[in-house]
Amino acid sequence: MTSSAPQASNTESQARAPKHSAPQTKRKRSRLLTVRLSRFLAAAVALALVTMLAASALAMHSWMTSKIDSSLESMLSRLEKNAELSLQQPVPPPPPPTAGSQDDQDDHDDDHGPSQSNSPSSSASPGEHGPRGLRGPGSSEGQLQLIKDDDEIVSGVVKQFDVVELDTAAQQQILSLRCDGHGHNVSLTNFGSFRIMCGQSDSRTLVVGLSLAANNSTLIMLVALESVIALVVIAGATFIGRKWIRREMLPLGEVAATARSIGTKDLIATPTVEDFQRVDYSIAQPGDEVGDVGYALNTMIDNVETALQARAESEQRLRQFVADASHELRTPLASIQGYTQLLQKGSADEELALARIASESARMSGLVEDLLLLARLDAGRELASDPVDLIPLAIDAVSDAHAAGPDHEWVLDLPQFDDEDEDCVSCTIAGDESALRQVFANLVNNARIHTPAGTRVKVGVQVIGGGASAPGFVRMSVADDGPGIPPELRATVFDRFVRGDTSRSRQGKGSSGLGLSIVSSIAEALGGRVDVDTVCEGEAKPGEHGTTFSVILPALGE
Repeated sequence: MTSSAPQASNTESQARAPKHSAPQTKRKRSRLLTVRLSRFLAAAVALALVTMLAASALAMHSWMTSKIDSSLESMLSRLEKNAELSLQQPVPPPPPPTAGSQDDQDDHDDDHGPSQSNSPSSSASPGEHGPRGLRGPGSSEGQLQLIKDDDEIVSGVVKQFDVVELDTAAQQQILSLRCDGHGHNVSLTNFGSFRIMCGQSDSRTLVVGLSLAANNSTLIMLVALESVIALVVIAGATFIGRKWIRREMLPLGEVAATARSIGTKDLIATPTVEDFQRVDYSIAQPGDEVGDVGYALNTMIDNVETALQARAESEQRLRQFVADASHELRTPLASIQGYTQLLQKGSADEELALARIASESARMSGLVEDLLLLARLDAGRELASDPVDLIPLAIDAVSDAHAAGPDHEWVLDLPQFDDEDEDCVSCTIAGDESALRQVFANLVNNARIHTPAGTRVKVGVQVIGGGASAPGFVRMSVADDGPGIPPELRATVFDRFVRGDTSRSRQGKGSSGLGLSIVSSIAEALGGRVDVDTVCEGEAKPGEHGTTFSVILPALGE
């Protein structure tokens, strides 16, 4: 038995705890959305720059290869013309350098692209090895020639400003390439990479080539420079992008903070509903994702706040209703108990005591019946839908009022018709006769109890609208020229246990505060409504004050 209290406390705390709390890992991941977006942006920029770098390097490589092939074609054409001289004639000493020869050399350097440099040493004697064309003016660093005539092979390459003869392995590697007049890349041991072009002249095989070392260095330098620039761009884009993403995500953080502030409220234990925090309206503007989320959250908060406010008001009315009903039932019970005790002691007149006991019992029975009727109407129980003529009910209500309140002036206001008039048929509705009689009785009693003696009360039945195609409506009205309803009671006049004096003391008039509430509930159950029009003394000209209650119900069709 002692463990039940802790268990109840744990159950209550569990009920108040969030039911859908997210795991810590997911919450941490959601906080890294800015980082993940920044990384994605950096990856996208890096991919774009790498693609551009590869494309530019490929374009540069293709352009340089094309320039080298053009130079090789020119060199191969000259070699075909001078092949006989390269094989037979000794190499003459080079002429002294002149301005013209230097210009020719510059022109030749331009033809050979970025791989050309100064001519090799021309001080070699005629008996040195190598093709004659490599020792004359115009040759450049990395230039290669090979001439094969039957079994005789003459080859050489300009290396460090001197002509070096190719070894047998290099010669065989070059001669193994297709001789189709197109450029081919080949890597020669001890000599490096070359672009080779081979041609045929009579029975001779002619090969020219240029070293790719300078081109490769240029390409590597270009890629390195572009890589550095790409890294700088990626870093800058990541930094700026992260700052921009954070700035754009700040409103979403405010939306989350608003939701968290509401989630931490204990709405179960709070007796009153406080205004919830809302997302700033400058952010919660439809048009973008964050604005849509903020607007939707504010709309949800409005709905929840309205529902909680309605619940709080309903609970307050329920507490007030229970307190009033308890008091209303306790008062007659206390009277009955008191008179019973007096009878037991023989201290009271028996006839008077029994009369008071009967009176209080009848009042308590009526109160219970009223409460049961309201409970049935609140539960949605439908009333009978029998044809009921309201004119006889109005006549009976006025007759009863004359007997109960002879100090008031009672007037009956009915439609004027003769034997051939059919207006009386229009005063028939579909409803429950006993409930409609109670409507008249409650309205008449309300006017009798809450107006002074001599007040003129008019009970009427009128037809509103209607015609050949529509049955229209019937209005049941009770109007008096009394003091009117005070402004502070007008908004709650149809609430339960609401009385003109606001206290629970009825001063013997027999009002329980349920009459108008029953009238409103019956009217709604029959598909109608209740209107009230009241003017207090001092709010209008003398003689124009008073209150009119109108119950408007749909008339019964033909």
